[in-house]
Amino acid sequence: MLIIIDSSMLMLPLEKKINLSYEIERLVQTSFEIVVPQIVLDELERLSEKESPSIRQKAKLALELANGFVKIESNTNCHADEEILRLALEKKAIVATNDTELRLRLREKGIVVISLRGKNKLSLFGDI
Repeated sequence: MLIIIDSSMLMLPLEKKINLSYEIERLVQTSFEIVVPQIVLDELERLSEKESPSIRQKAKLALELANGFVKIESNTNCHADEEILRLALEKKAIVATNDTELRLRLREKGIVVISLRGKNKLSLFGDI
């Protein structure tokens, strides 16, 4: 099973003290591979250079975390959310995001989403 992770989810462990791998394993309970689209890495690079100091720090640490996951090529000429949606449909993947708008768009298309629920627990939205 493929799990696509976006920038909001990669920055979440720094904000909420969440162990992403543990939480995803707890939810999915089957073999999976977490992948990071190139467009997400590019977005984190931009954030690490051009945002406020706190956002820059979160983005840099998110990039370090992303290094532990598999990178996948993606179309970098569009908006990250559009590309994540396209990849999820194409690969029949779950998406891990903390972006409310993206989560709603993904769910409208029947895509399973992992997102924050409560203070520091991830939840699965949809059926695997």
